[in-house]
Amino acid sequence: MSIQYESRLLLPLAYGVGTGFPVVLFAVVIAAGAGAVARAFQQVGLFERWARMATGVVFIIVGIYLSLVFVFRVW
Repeated sequence: MSIQYESRLLLPLAYGVGTGFPVVLFAVVIAAGAGAVARAFQQVGLFERWARMATGVVFIIVGIYLSLVFVFRVW
């Protein structure tokens, strides 16, 4: 097409921009998505630490209760 219309700059430039734009757009979307995923993992990590502590406390309480009931026959 460039040869037919004798366009040495405009048509190849338009083709280059037209084919490169979607690549740049997807790169920006992926980069923004990676940042959002990183923030989500950070929040999950904070929740996981809290949940691990809560689970540990529940296991200790249940263990003490079961020991009192079945081993020491307190209740």
